[in-house]
Amino acid sequence: MIPIKVQCGCGQRYSFDVEPVGGRMPSPVACPVCGADGTAAANEIIARNMPPPAAAPVSAAGLIAQPRSPAPDSARQTVASALASVKKNKSETEDEKWKWWYFISAGICIGGYSIYQAYDEHSIKPLGSLFLAVFCIAIGIWDFQRKRMRVGGGGDAA
Repeated sequence: MIPIKVQCGCGQRYSFDVEPVGGRMPSPVACPVCGADGTAAANEIIARNMPPPAAAPVSAAGLIAQPRSPAPDSARQTVASALASVKKNKSETEDEKWKWWYFISAGICIGGYSIYQAYDEHSIKPLGSLFLAVFCIAIGIWDFQRKRMRVGGGGDAA
C-alpha cells in the first residue's frame, strides 16, 4: 500500500492508501469537496514513490528473458481487492464524516430541553442535564478538530 496525499485546486487536502495496479490508480479519484478529478495527481505521486523497475535477467546465451505476465485470474483478484480497499476506505470516511455534528446537535437539543423543563417546572433541578449537553458539544468540537487536522494534514505539504 502506498499513502497518497493530494491537494486539490480548490485548496482541499485529502489522503488515502492505495495498492497501485500497473503503477497507476486502480480507479478514478475525486476531491471530496468540489468533486474535481485527482487521478492524474495521484498517478504522479504513485510514479514518484514506486521503486525503479528491476533489470531484466539475461540468459546464458545473452538473450533477455521475458518476464511472465500474471495469470488473468490473479490480476482480476488484485484489481478487485484494490477497488474493494478504496471503496472501504471511502465508505468509512463517508460514514464518519458528519459524526461530530450529531454530538453537537444532541448537545443543543439536550440543553434546550433541560432549559424548557426548568422554566416549565419553575425549578433548577432539570438544569443538571446541561452538563451532559456541554459534554456532548465538547465531544463534537473535539471530533471536528481531529478530523480537520487529519484531512488537512496538520500543515504538512501534500
